[in-house]
Amino acid sequence: MYRLELCTSVKLVFKGAFNPDYYQELKEIKRLGFQSVEVSMGGVGGYKFNMEKATEIAADALQAVLDEGLILNSVHMPFQRFIYISSCDEGVRAWASDEFRKLIEVCNPFKPRNYVFHSKVGRAEEGMVEARKPALFKTFREMIAATDSNVCIENMTSTSYPNTIDAMKEVLQEVENSKCCIDMNHFAYNKPEDAIVALGKWLRNIHVSDYDGTMEKHWLPKTGAIDWMKVIGALEQIGYQGAFTYEVVADPNKRPYSFAEIRDNYEQLFEEYNRLHSH
Repeated sequence: MYRLELCTSVKLVFKGAFNPDYYQELKEIKRLGFQSVEVSMGGVGGYKFNMEKATEIAADALQAVLDEGLILNSVHMPFQRFIYISSCDEGVRAWASDEFRKLIEVCNPFKPRNYVFHSKVGRAEEGMVEARKPALFKTFREMIAATDSNVCIENMTSTSYPNTIDAMKEVLQEVENSKCCIDMNHFAYNKPEDAIVALGKWLRNIHVSDYDGTMEKHWLPKTGAIDWMKVIGALEQIGYQGAFTYEVVADPNKRPYSFAEIRDNYEQLFEEYNRLHSH
């Protein structure tokens, strides 16, 4: 029987503001039987909730995860537009990298297994991807040097980088000791199950959600185009033993998912997979 640790993303910062339900959500996640969480700081941005503010609240927020008896699987680093970790301007890039490392230093005592980050090289149509790659590689190396945890670059959507299996390999082969997080609903040119196999030796975390096969949607699995039996099969094939980290938002009608729905979806997925592979 193949099963993975049930994990969900929980937003500490959302759309430039502290999530007032964060601490209560941790209690609900524990009550429902989740084993671990990814704490997302993706919404850090603007004047009201900048990197300094995020760093101030991170320790209490992560301690609350441990106090609830949950495992801190991962910390998702900020990804709003003001994050310039791949800037061609070395002064700007160095400042942004330093801000990331300050946050990592605060988080390190709580021993997250993984830090997950976005490349921030911009959209392909801006024509700056190639010019920004060296800055991305440099920041990635600096983040790795700042922690004993895995530092995982996440695959991006169709118009950014790295957005394909080959592009992910380019980054991972360039940066020593790098790891990756595969977001299942970000692929426009590859199948997620193929990416899992191709990138397996670097894979330390996954983001679980469904989509229409083209644009990211963050739907619950089995409501979109992904073949989840093939995805789970690929994870078992490479011997993946990390967390099964849900990163879902709302259904096609914009109704937010509950943590209970996520747990039930997990149970259904693995019951079906193990039933089909019982012989």
